[in-house]
Amino acid sequence: MNKLKFSQQRKEALNELKQLFCELDKYVDVVIVEGLRDVESVKALGCTANLDVLSHSGVNDFDLADELTAKYSNVLVLTDFDEEGLNLNKRFTGIFEHKGAHVETGLRLRIGRLMAQIGVYAIESLDNIADTSV
Repeated sequence: MNKLKFSQQRKEALNELKQLFCELDKYVDVVIVEGLRDVESVKALGCTANLDVLSHSGVNDFDLADELTAKYSNVLVLTDFDEEGLNLNKRFTGIFEHKGAHVETGLRLRIGRLMAQIGVYAIESLDNIADTSV
């Protein structure tokens, strides 16, 4: 019975996560992820929002932030929920806010909670569960 209940909770969390990804463009101008595999993963969950990556070859963090804040004023920094991802999120949130952008932290927390319910902590791992019924 507990296993069934857990499976149902995971399924509900996955469905809520998919719905949220489909609606991100209503809340933010751009979703910024760590790399190209992350882009593919959020697209697999139905994200149609503008997407960009933090890993631009030969571009330092501040130049990247200048480039992105020139185009977007409301951003979601969606890095992994491991130690490295949390550090990247903290660093870029500070840089983007310093450059005058609004960083949507509430959505990040909501996505993180849903991912934890599913048992996934890396954005690129979302594509493995995107087409499953959990």
